[in-house]
Amino acid sequence: MKKILIAVPATLLVLYLAACTYMYVRQRALVFEPSTVDVATEVDSVPHAENVVIDTADGEHLKAWWVAPEPGRPIYLYLHGNAGNLRGSFSNPTGRAERYTALTQAGAGLLALSWRGYGGSSGTPSESGFRTDAESALNWLQQKQSNAAVIVFGESLGTGIAVQLAAAHDFAAVVLDSPYTAIADVGAERYPWLPVRLLSKDPFDSLAYAGKVTEPVRIQHCTQDRVVPYAQGQHLFASLASTDKQFRSVEGVCHVPSILPALAEFRALEQRFTRTKSEAPQSGSGNPSQP
Repeated sequence: MKKILIAVPATLLVLYLAACTYMYVRQRALVFEPSTVDVATEVDSVPHAENVVIDTADGEHLKAWWVAPEPGRPIYLYLHGNAGNLRGSFSNPTGRAERYTALTQAGAGLLALSWRGYGGSSGTPSESGFRTDAESALNWLQQKQSNAAVIVFGESLGTGIAVQLAAAHDFAAVVLDSPYTAIADVGAERYPWLPVRLLSKDPFDSLAYAGKVTEPVRIQHCTQDRVVPYAQGQHLFASLASTDKQFRSVEGVCHVPSILPALAEFRALEQRFTRTKSEAPQSGSGNPSQP
């Protein structure tokens, strides 16, 4: 009987440690779900878009879609979510392309970045790699359009990098669609029996950077989001240092809701950072990502 009392807890402990090891090894396959379809073949999904290649500081080559802005109009730097590619997710294969079309139809520009390991871009996904990708895209954009106002737009997983980028650089504005406090927090809610925060290789801790985000911020989040809890979006919103921030609640069960009902808000935001010829600074002067 004594042996049984010892053996059962020991067996359970071994099984638990095995489960922790498995989840530690497999975690990036759960966080990152790339489509390897080369997005260069799908760039016609967005009017006036062209495929460009961005080289990173660590030697990767990233595909991206570029839509040039009309004179004086701002540019969206779009950082997409964890599944699929630039064109869309697996559940909505054309959803992102439709977003880019809506965002640019009034003259705004767009640089939509295909993360490393996604859609024809080289490399392997990781949080540190994504941060390098975003920094490289911003640098490319600043060289391409040195005087343009830039609005960084993060979608789901991409919101974490958008927050990190906004904490380090001055943008015209920040848009966050379905953001989280940390991916480690999302995992901890999904797997409460695992020490997710201790095991996480890529925590994407947005809350740690929120106090340095002072740009105007616009957030939208579904009230019954089953991927990223609504409460996390609210918590992040409250933690942002910005004094010009708005939170749009979208009723119902959804994740990354349509932006079409919010287009008027985007147009108003774009108009705030649209320059006339007389207002535009001389080439090469000022901070390229400041309004």
